[in-house]
Amino acid sequence: MTGRWQFRDFKAERALFIRRVALACAVVLAMLAVLVAKLVNLQVTRHEYYSARSDGNRLHVQYVPPKRGLILDRDGVPLAENLPVYNLTIVPEEVVDLDATLAALAGLVALSEDEISAFRDRLRRSRVPYTSMPLRYMLTEEEKSRVAVHGHRLPGVAIEPRLMRHYPFKELTAHAVGYVSHINQQELDALDEAEFENYGGTTHVGKTGVERTYESLLHGRVGHETVEKNNRGRLMRVLEHAEASSGSDLGLHLHHRLQIAAHQALGDYRGAVVAIEPETGGILAMVSKPAFDPNLFVTGISSRAYGELVNDAVNTPLFDRAINPYPPGSTVKPFLGLAGLHLGLIDYDFIIDDPGYFQLPGVSYRWNNYTMRTEIGGGHGKTDLAKAIYQSSDTFFYDLGHRMGIDAMHDFMAQFGFGGNLALDIAHARIGVLPSRQWKIEARGEPWYPGDTINSSIGQGYMWATPLQLAAATAVVANEGRMVRPRMLRSVDGRPHAFAKEFSISDVFIENPDYWRYVRDAMVMVGHRPYSDVFRDYGTAYEAIAGADRDMTYQIAGKTGTAQVVGISQSIRSSKDIQVSDLNKDHALFIAFAPANHPLVRPRIALAVFVENGEHGGSVAAPVAKQVIDAWLLEILQLDLRVEPDPQPLAPASEIAATRE
Repeated sequence: MTGRWQFRDFKAERALFIRRVALACAVVLAMLAVLVAKLVNLQVTRHEYYSARSDGNRLHVQYVPPKRGLILDRDGVPLAENLPVYNLTIVPEEVVDLDATLAALAGLVALSEDEISAFRDRLRRSRVPYTSMPLRYMLTEEEKSRVAVHGHRLPGVAIEPRLMRHYPFKELTAHAVGYVSHINQQELDALDEAEFENYGGTTHVGKTGVERTYESLLHGRVGHETVEKNNRGRLMRVLEHAEASSGSDLGLHLHHRLQIAAHQALGDYRGAVVAIEPETGGILAMVSKPAFDPNLFVTGISSRAYGELVNDAVNTPLFDRAINPYPPGSTVKPFLGLAGLHLGLIDYDFIIDDPGYFQLPGVSYRWNNYTMRTEIGGGHGKTDLAKAIYQSSDTFFYDLGHRMGIDAMHDFMAQFGFGGNLALDIAHARIGVLPSRQWKIEARGEPWYPGDTINSSIGQGYMWATPLQLAAATAVVANEGRMVRPRMLRSVDGRPHAFAKEFSISDVFIENPDYWRYVRDAMVMVGHRPYSDVFRDYGTAYEAIAGADRDMTYQIAGKTGTAQVVGISQSIRSSKDIQVSDLNKDHALFIAFAPANHPLVRPRIALAVFVENGEHGGSVAAPVAKQVIDAWLLEILQLDLRVEPDPQPLAPASEIAATRE
């Protein structure tokens, strides 16, 4: 029985049960301890870390780009303004599939290959994370509606209101004012840490002209805002906002009406006009023609449009003719005349008999005259400095330059700003060439020859100057030696700029102040000396100045200039059977200031006109100058210049000598 029947061992079973319960409780307690430890780690030990991550998913710090300062003319008319537009933007970090998103957007708005390519280029640059990047500028109302309707399936895509730069005068101010465009990688790399932070959220930077020169004033200071977004990246609310500081509004000396007048006066010619206020050095007009529409660069110019601008080898619209050098031709003669008087090489009574050419001693080659008032190689007869200026006698200045020497010529001309850039705020202007012995050795590795001096004495050969330099030098003559540095900026936020009082630098020293009067009178005769039966000569610009306006109420002091583009022999020039290509025709120049010889009104404008391939300064460039001066004195300033001017200047010594004979 005992083997068949067994009784349960309740004691053993209870002990087993207790052990199992204890083990289960231990396991549960251990797991609970691990859970508590984990919760303590999450909620206590690493609370700040996970709280920050939570806020990071919900809260975002965004840059608030500053409003760019305006650029105004001297009357407060906007030359560069900001227009409200709506841009299509993307935050790349919030986009799951960028290619799919771009493809979807291409079906909603008219995205060009250039716009997509430009967006990908910007994406590869250094930038601040979680900032929006523009894909398409200036959406139409229809495009905005289509994007808004499909916005729920386009995370990271937004329509943002922005202020877009706009240039109302388009090509009229393209070179002078410049333009803004997208920041490139090179410009970003050039920014220090503070500057890089300040350009957060900013996509554009000044590239040329005033926009580039005064970028630091125009840009302003970036702002910040903390926003809350949902799990789809949609903006819920703005929690904090630090306002951006707008850039400064800049007032220029430039006058929009004079800018228009200069542009119209050039007509269909390629060329440049630079007009300066002699008293302040303020640039009243700076036109280069042909030009381009700077608004094309603001939103990103297409490859095709840019190619058209770059590949136009004849018109070269991107080339600023106002600040690039050309041979100045005979426009240098008044300055060399002053040098001759000051150095004692000539005086008022000094006369040469101009046969129409000049020869160096022992040299058979002839340097011929070439002016509008003589045939090629024709002479001017008895000629003093005054006649040499108003008739533009090359022979007189060949002789003067030879006796003066290139080094004395260089040192004197440098005082007028030739060979340098004296402009206060046009750093990108070229300096041209003011040749000397040392310059030729350093630049060409060759010695200086006497023939080089002969060419330089009429503004040819190695001598090159910009229209800006010529206008500034002409202002020195108008100021009778007072050098005033050219400048664009007039005021910042309505207040005169710090350098507004920095008018004069070292003046041009002339031993006898009357020399200024003499050269001025000779320049007046360029445009106001009529034809005489007794003395069969008249000013090289008389037909364009006084001859074209018999009722002129003021006088213009000027000088014509004609500069060779390529070396063409005298026989070809004089031949009627050989046609010179338009692109090989001479350049035409004219410098002037006005009013001259007025008892009550000092000169109010000095200017230089350059007409590319215009051939003759007197017949082509001088009429342009006359229109610009008339517009400034009579239409804009509305000066009453009807007071009788001083008596006519003294007759040239050559005429007095001829009378005695």
